[in-house]
Parts: sequence; C-alpha cells; structure tokens
Amino acid sequence: MRAVVLLLSTYPFVEPRHGGQVRLANVSKTFESAGWEIESVAVYEPESYGERPLGKNDLPFPQLSPYRLFRGRNVPFVNDLLSGEYAIAEDGGFPSIQRVLPRRIDAIHVEQPWLWPLACRIKKMRAYENAILIYGSQNIEAPLKRTILSSYGVSGADDAIHAVDALERQAAREADLTLAVTKADLDVLAAYGAKKLLLAPNGIAPWSASAAALERWRAQLTTAPWILYVASAHPPNFTGFTACVGDSLASIPPDSRLVVAGSVGEHLYRTLAATRWHSLNLSRLQLLWVLQDEDLAAVKSLAHAYLLPIQHGGGSNIKTAEALYSGAYVVGTEAAFRGFEDHLGLPEVSVAKSPAEMQATIRAVLSRPAQSTFSNTNSRKQRDSLLWNCCLAPIPAAVESLVKRARE
Repeated sequence: MRAVVLLLSTYPFVEPRHGGQVRLANVSKTFESAGWEIESVAVYEPESYGERPLGKNDLPFPQLSPYRLFRGRNVPFVNDLLSGEYAIAEDGGFPSIQRVLPRRIDAIHVEQPWLWPLACRIKKMRAYENAILIYGSQNIEAPLKRTILSSYGVSGADDAIHAVDALERQAAREADLTLAVTKADLDVLAAYGAKKLLLAPNGIAPWSASAAALERWRAQLTTAPWILYVASAHPPNFTGFTACVGDSLASIPPDSRLVVAGSVGEHLYRTLAATRWHSLNLSRLQLLWVLQDEDLAAVKSLAHAYLLPIQHGGGSNIKTAEALYSGAYVVGTEAAFRGFEDHLGLPEVSVAKSPAEMQATIRAVLSRPAQSTFSNTNSRKQRDSLLWNCCLAPIPAAVESLVKRARE
C-alpha cells in the first residue's frame, strides 16, 4: 500500500504560474516519483484563482466571508493568514475539507505557514493522529509581510504582522520536519525551535523552445540586444523596482528594450509611467503579459540578458535559478542571489549594489556580443544542480524515515 501525503496550500497548483505554485507542483512530483500517493487541498482566493484550473478538493475562501476580517477589521494583504482561520472553522471551510480527506494520511505537508492550523486540526482527528507534519517554508514571512504593508503605506497593522510571526514560529516548532530554501532561512527556523531541518532549495525545470516558436518571437522582438524581466504580480516584484534600477530606463539604448513577461507587467507599467521620465521609460518597455509555456520558453531562450531587480525579502527566487540556468548574461541585486551564492562566480553574472551600478551594468551588458555558456561542460554541471529533481530529491527519504519511526 502506497504512503499518502496531503498537500495543503493557499493556491491551486494544477496549472502553476507564480513561484509558490511552481515549487509546490514540483514538491508533489517529487513525492509522486518516490512512490507516494498525492492528495491536496487548496483554500484559495476566488478573485485571484477562480478562473484557473483547480484541484478536485480545492475550496474557495469567499470574498464576503466574515473570516476575511482580521480581528474585526479590514487589513489588506493578509488573506493568506486569514485563510487558516477560515479553514478550521465549523461555519467556514472545515466541514467541506473534512468530507474530502482520504481514509489514510501518512504525512501532511503545509506549504508556507498559512494552513498550519488546519494541519493541526486534522492531526487531532483519531484517524490521522500518527501523521507526520511537514512545514514547507518558502521564506521568513513576517519581515516580508511588514515590507509589503509598508510599501503600500498600510499603518496600524502591527498586530497582524505579530500574528504572522507567531504562526510561522509555531509551524517551525511543531513540525516533525521543516524545509528551508536557503541556508540563511534554515538558521532562522532553527532559532525558532525547529526539531528537524532540511535544506531544499528552489530550482527550475529545464525548458526547450520549438523552432516555430523561436521564429515567431524573433519577429516580434527587437533585433538589438534586449534584457528580460519575468515576474508575477507579487507586490515586491514591482514596488521596489525603481529602488533597484532607478526611475529611468535611459541605460537601455533606444533600439533595445526591457522585455517584461508575466503578470507583473501592468503594475510595472504604472510604476514607470508615474516617474518624471515616463515618456522615455515607456518607449524602452515591451510588455508580453502572461505567456503560454511554449512562448515563454522561446522568449527565455532568445534573451540576451536577464534582469533580477529584487530589493529584499527572505527565501530565494525561482526566476534567479532560471536566469542562471539560461547561460545568458544575468544582472541582479545582491538580494536576488540569496540561496544561489555558489553561482556568483559564473562569468556572465553581474551583481549591482546600487541603482547607478545597475544602470551602468545594464548598459555594458547590452553592448556586449551575444554569448551563452549553456553548453560549457563545467558550467553545465553547476547548472544541473539548479534542477528541481536535484533540489528536492532528499525530501521523500527524510519523510519516509519519520513515518517509519511513527509507525514503530
């Protein structure tokens, strides 16, 4: 009989787009490849995910639910935190979740801390009292939440930030196994009291583009060297852009472009349109919006350089792994390479420590001839360590050891 793992999240991952979904989809594949049976429940925001493919047990967190209020008031950007309370409430999501639980659960994997209350409630049920609890941390959430709220000018939310901090400390303390994506996060989680820790970095899936897709996108993109920025609409991806790059795209030549793919596009457009250099900025910008996988693979394959304007935060960035894997030039902030410090010696990688240095580096990189070290044997070995099947491989064995101990 195959062991069963229940994956809990605040987003569906049937068709992964943003980094959290991509990581969880690959966690699922890793367990499945190791012979596990996968069950999952996502308590998701329908306004964000309702039109996308859903898992059979995924449950909407209604916009009009009283659980959308934090301690009786409306606090923006904390629906992830509030989803845990909704999920365990008898007048919320728990009755629906209880009906879809499998007869047997050997391990409960909670991706990010938000549904930790649900995992604890499930484990208290007699049928699942021996289930192993796994906390899949993607970053240290409380400082990131504070940064997001501050960037939007949200005040009076300290109690919400404290609640986030308390929840992730609880998850680290109570989990039988805690996963960290960087060594720095691992050290923080250890200080929180994590019993057993495992470093499971963020990675990528290799991509290849068809000849037809490459030809189609060559025709739509400038023939001059251009730099690519791929990101989701996660607020830090655009609120800190000008702090990293400056408020002007003058470092990009008139015949070149900053090519932007992903749902960050409309937000970045507004950010750059609001500067004093708006006309210049918009003339250097080419928005591709959210692309299908085949098209995104072609665009990534054609990029002369990748831009990583990551200001701060915890965890590590999947887009950094993609950029490093590409073999093209990579220009990023110091924060962009959290968790990927071993790759900083690659010849195509440039780290900028200020907006002025970022602008100078972008200008220099776009003036260089196209170059790719993708096929270089030594570099390729280093890049293979970025693949998901390498990054997440230790997880099933670590969980199986804990399950075996629990059974004994």
